[in-house]
Amino acid sequence: MKKLSLLIAVLAVLISTSTFAQPQVTVHVTGGYNLPLPDLKGDYPADTNSYLQKSGFNAGADVKYFLGKKRNVGITLSLGYNSFSSGDITATGSDTSFFTTAKNKINTFTAGLGIEYAFSPKSKANPFIGVELTGNFFSGDFTSTKGTVSTTSTLKSASRFGVATNLGLDVNLNKSIGFVVGLKYNLANLIGKDSTGGSATEFGLNDKEIGTVSAKNISWLSIYGGFSFYFNRPTAIKK
Repeated sequence: MKKLSLLIAVLAVLISTSTFAQPQVTVHVTGGYNLPLPDLKGDYPADTNSYLQKSGFNAGADVKYFLGKKRNVGITLSLGYNSFSSGDITATGSDTSFFTTAKNKINTFTAGLGIEYAFSPKSKANPFIGVELTGNFFSGDFTSTKGTVSTTSTLKSASRFGVATNLGLDVNLNKSIGFVVGLKYNLANLIGKDSTGGSATEFGLNDKEIGTVSAKNISWLSIYGGFSFYFNRPTAIKK
């Protein structure tokens, strides 16, 4: 509790100290941890209508162009890579006739275009919130093993459109560089759900409702951190 109070106090001092004017362009390079949410997340064999993902990671970059004199409203463009894995799945019941262990992986490249609001653009520590429209491009594979024989099938390339919300803190270390930490929520398949079936070597994302099988939402939380690079900052220091 004392450490948390100290951290909050330090951030409060940073936020209240106006030292740098807001740059017109900010570039972030980030990486972090992904926490899959239902229906991307699931447990075998209980959650048969999920993708059974357990964890993942993210890497990406974004560019922000701030508008007006205050420069607290920005247009954002982001590119990211997200990878998820089910870990080892051990067959139970009748599934043992098909495999003994299996592993499922899902990857997505994401491009986003959005808007952001900076709460304290003249401070060293600048909290921000944003929303993006995203395009998500999926790939992946499913590997099953029975005895000493392993078989891999691939996910058919699929594209979906969704939304993402972003909450973070950008901390200026000097006029040119800093660091950023944040939390992003992604709903990747708001538009474009489909069920395309599959074959012995290929399977579909199959997120659309079909028959008695309900539709699936592909969503996750990204915890990230990285470096900030600032461009076109006014030369005058704001007191």
